Amino acid sequence: MFRTNLKKRIGPLLVMLIAVLMIALGLLRISLGFIGEKDTAVITGIRRQGGERGEAVPNRYTYVVSYTFTLPGGEKIDGFTYNIGNAVYIKVSDSNIRMTPIRYFKTLPHINALESDSGLKAGNLILIGAGIILIKFVKPKK
Repeated sequence: MFRTNLKKRIGPLLVMLIAVLMIALGLLRISLGFIGEKDTAVITGIRRQGGERGEAVPNRYTYVVSYTFTLPGGEKIDGFTYNIGNAVYIKVSDSNIRMTPIRYFKTLPHINALESDSGLKAGNLILIGAGIILIKFVKPKK
């Protein structure tokens, strides 16, 4: 009896947890855009991950862009982001895209993001909206 109740509840609870994490990530990125410190990071690597994406548009790949920035105290902080692009491979060395603006929290610099991903952007609002919709659909039944 107890196991069947637990099995019925664990799925909705996991979906609820994912929804809360989506909302938290969206709010975190928005707050980085408004109260985060600005800095410039050096791109240390661009790596293509996996094969071609299974989308309607051919020749699209997922790239992992790694970067490093230095705090005013001299500590180096590493970060990364995912980017979706075409099949043209971009090298970091001998290019003019070695620097990128980032945002980070002064008290928690390990929480950082590219400036293009932070602030009131459509992607962040979509994350929050999708999390709210998930919560609405998977409300615990009374």
